[in-house]
Amino acid sequence: MKNQIKGLGIISLTVLLAACGGADSQDSSTTSTSATSDKKLADKQELHLTAASEIPSMDTALATDLTSFTVMNNVFEGLYVLGPDSEPVLGAAAQEPTVSEDGKTYTFKLRDDAVWSNGEPVTADDFVYAWQKVVAPETASGYAYMFDGLVQNATEIINEEMEPSDLGIKAISDTELEITLMQATTYFDQLLTLPFFFPQNKTFAQEQGDKYGSSNENLVYNGPFILEDWNQASSVGWTFEKNEDYWDAEAVVLDTVTVDVIKEVTTELNLFENGDTDIAFLSGSFVAQYSEDANFHSSLNATTFYIEMNNLNNNEKTELSNANIRLAIASAVDKDGYVNSVLQDGSESIDGFVPAGLASNPVTGADYREDAGNLLTYDVEKAQDAWETGLSELGTDSLELELITSDTEDSKRLAEYLQDQLQKNLPGLTVKLRSMPFSMKLDTVRAGNYDMAINSWIADFADPINYVERFDTDINRMNYSNPDVDALVDKAKATYDDEARWETLVEIETVALGEDAALAPLYQSADSYLLNPNVKDYYKRVFGPDSYKWAWIEAE
Repeated sequence: MKNQIKGLGIISLTVLLAACGGADSQDSSTTSTSATSDKKLADKQELHLTAASEIPSMDTALATDLTSFTVMNNVFEGLYVLGPDSEPVLGAAAQEPTVSEDGKTYTFKLRDDAVWSNGEPVTADDFVYAWQKVVAPETASGYAYMFDGLVQNATEIINEEMEPSDLGIKAISDTELEITLMQATTYFDQLLTLPFFFPQNKTFAQEQGDKYGSSNENLVYNGPFILEDWNQASSVGWTFEKNEDYWDAEAVVLDTVTVDVIKEVTTELNLFENGDTDIAFLSGSFVAQYSEDANFHSSLNATTFYIEMNNLNNNEKTELSNANIRLAIASAVDKDGYVNSVLQDGSESIDGFVPAGLASNPVTGADYREDAGNLLTYDVEKAQDAWETGLSELGTDSLELELITSDTEDSKRLAEYLQDQLQKNLPGLTVKLRSMPFSMKLDTVRAGNYDMAINSWIADFADPINYVERFDTDINRMNYSNPDVDALVDKAKATYDDEARWETLVEIETVALGEDAALAPLYQSADSYLLNPNVKDYYKRVFGPDSYKWAWIEAE
């Protein structure tokens, strides 16, 4: 990691929310005996869902994917949680913290009734242990960078200049927690809703050792549900059971949530039609087929799909370290053709990395995509010119590249489309496809043992920095490095003049994509799905993990 301080600036924390079945105004920070009094409840409070991939990890210090985060969001709880309106409300914290005059020191009091599922209280030391684990270099956490420049001494710990015990978090008592930041951060409560800021039961986790988080038996929980029927090595589904020891258990109506990993749309639809799942995600011709169905829903997400192009493999430069080769690949795909003719689910092609609708210019109100512009458009002539130049620079007339993807039906279909487009539009290019389970693909990309990979990025919070910082040398997984981009990322994180910061955020994309073609943006995804009308208050967030805490099943 670099030594520069990486503070987090933010433009907007407006989080859009799609609520199915109507919104419940109850605040999750208060226990309520009226959670079911005005509801016509079904006798069986059981929700049936599907997931597109297995759970790679249930260790909050190691997970980096939305599937894991969604499960964690329902079985663990941090100091704050996102309520039904996507605003932070108190979780394990008993009350709003005391904040020092300079805005850097937060003192939290934990709830007396916050307990783990093994009966032990949630303590301040559980937070200290979990946070120190994330920043410890030996953990190699994918989210250590979120602490870097935010929490006191995190930068030095990550750089192995200080010990994890020096992190700016300490337990004053069992129920009192003190956190010291590098600088005042007005949106700190938003960050504390993210899984890598959650606690871990220190005693239990240390007893489990390397087995911690590998199965439901190797975990304890402090959230609204507990996890059952899950093993990292073999499970293709899992079950949530209501956590009766949860401090706000009276607000939780569901008794059980079952999740099955389904990778084929037709299988998912059959399950929905037979009443075996309450939700079915649609793509391709199925969207048009069901678009008039009363149970049909659709919404654009803050998720960008793209091709990662690896610059370094086994410590040797790859052909993709050539900027012209990357530009050729990024310009050779008819993205509109894919979203309009193949996906047909409301997704939209994108020519940058930051999705539309995420954040607006603080002065003009213009969307980020409007200000940043279309940086990598579909242009076969441009692609072929760059291709010929790149091949000449490499001293060859042909290339063979492997494209890896996960083994879902949609991922395989996208890979086949990309293979066809790239081989057709770039003479001399051969694209080999390799699909694998999602968790294996993540490991392969992290290890840097790939040429190209289909990936997606969804923001942890609603600010362009959470996308453009992915171009930073120390954060991206493509072994892409441009000192000018690194300097701009650091500048954006240290700038608190909104207008100046916005200009820097736009400039980062301009350099990383407009000049370097660091990755190949494909499309901004939409969710089109069928939902059982008896499922109420099931909150599907535009980004981030869904919550089942307030969901319930209405009687027929």
